[in-house]
Amino acid sequence: MTTRTRISTARTTELKRRFDALGQKSAKAICFFNNKGGVGKTTLVANLAAQLSLVDKLRILVVDADPQCNLTQYALTDDEFTEIYSGDPIANTIFNVIHPLSIGKGYSDNLPIRKTKNFGFDIIIGDPRLALKEDLLAQDWRDAKAGGIRGLKTTFVFSDLISKASKDYDFIFFDMGPSLGAINRSILLSADFFLMPMSIDIFSIWAIKNIGEALKVWQNEINNGLRLAEDPSEINESFRRNQKIGFLGYVTQQHKEKSESGNVRVVEAYASIQDKIPSEISRVLRDFFPSREYNPSLGTIKHLASLAPKSQSLHSPMITVTLKGSYTTTRAQAREIFKGISERFIENLDHHIL
Repeated sequence: MTTRTRISTARTTELKRRFDALGQKSAKAICFFNNKGGVGKTTLVANLAAQLSLVDKLRILVVDADPQCNLTQYALTDDEFTEIYSGDPIANTIFNVIHPLSIGKGYSDNLPIRKTKNFGFDIIIGDPRLALKEDLLAQDWRDAKAGGIRGLKTTFVFSDLISKASKDYDFIFFDMGPSLGAINRSILLSADFFLMPMSIDIFSIWAIKNIGEALKVWQNEINNGLRLAEDPSEINESFRRNQKIGFLGYVTQQHKEKSESGNVRVVEAYASIQDKIPSEISRVLRDFFPSREYNPSLGTIKHLASLAPKSQSLHSPMITVTLKGSYTTTRAQAREIFKGISERFIENLDHHIL
């Protein structure tokens, strides 16, 4: 057994021990969300899920709930992607979860789950047609706020997905589009936690404010709708699985660096914005913290040259890209980065649950 294997085995054993100590009975659902685009969200979801699956041996389901389907393109091979999306109609995607409900057939009995070849996690693949269901969720939201059972059932369609998948997984990750629209509202109201990928720019600061305000309003409105339910006997237990979402943390993307005398640092203009993020997170999202001493920072993903786009073109996580040369160094750096993020991820989960 190599040194690397012994370290990996010891780490997996410790994570499993801590995970069991949480009293985990079913999967925790986590949204990766920022209403600002271009923050590295899909790259973070895919690679953190791969780290937890391949290295830490946890059972992960990833749901591509972004109509752009970027995560699906990343995780599937070119042949798989072509085979699936050349069909008409496209079969076994996230669309099949919500479509039966939209035509009056209720929740889908079966989830369209498939395995990924290289990432270790299972996936419900994305579908551009999901965007067509935005109006359905928006219209039924008015009914949900007033206690209408149809509106509540539509709003909690993703809560039903989580309940059905929960017994088979440790975590269910949702990759979401950059909006505060009806689809994302439905997911956020069903999930246990949300995690924010952030770029170091002024618009990410504004996104923190938008998300904090929207979540508070939505949760107050849906809790009121549940209290006013016209027929309480029709309320599925999955509707009540989570009355308040928790903030699991944030990850910053460091894309701008400057080298001076062998030292690498963030360019000054970006550093000044980066310094504001912790206080702004604390000010706006404190109500979603488990305690006042909570540290929401999960780490920073530094600029790794061409490793990220290369891993995307190879449909392989950054920690397993097999190319040599400069990729050997950046792959090692990626392994350290995602090891650190996964450890902080579990630590923050501890704080929320214990």
